Amino acid sequence: MMIDLIIENIEIPTKQDGILLKGSLYYTNKKNSKAPFIIILPGFLEHRQSGFVKFFSEKFADAGYYVLSYDYRAHGETKTKYGYSWNKIFPLIFSDIHIVLEWIIECQSKRLLEDKIVLFGRSLGGAIVLSHGFIDERAKILIALSPRYDYHTTQIKFQEEAIKKISPHNFLKKDPRNSDRIFITHCK
Repeated sequence: MMIDLIIENIEIPTKQDGILLKGSLYYTNKKNSKAPFIIILPGFLEHRQSGFVKFFSEKFADAGYYVLSYDYRAHGETKTKYGYSWNKIFPLIFSDIHIVLEWIIECQSKRLLEDKIVLFGRSLGGAIVLSHGFIDERAKILIALSPRYDYHTTQIKFQEEAIKKISPHNFLKKDPRNSDRIFITHCK
């Protein structure tokens, strides 16, 4: 049962080019204290208002977490800025997670419990989790649902330089902490 769900609309500025990533922060008023943050990263062409994102945002918020979802560039509210040219900015879509993590730490420190941030992504979001999320130690737990592992295998042909910046197989490294930090599921 949902207890007094609050949805706060936020904007996360990207300093390098002045884009404002539109986001939604979910939480309940049953807690006045700090809590871990979960960032939900949707799949390809989805956005923060997609059914998957809203469903899990509400469930995690009801469980006591702060939940942040945001529209990638060329998705959701930022779609009007880019139109359908998302394929030209794919590396930026992936690297924006560093800006979002920084925003939480800088702007949400009164809410964030002990720097505990979880990344939870599906499909494209799962690939972001396993690439740029993996190399950013501020993300303590990584959960990827049906992620793309290698962007050489897509029907869309990306330039090799872009593939190097987005494919999880270029980022993931053996580390004894991986079994405590990374959770991957794959669905058919």
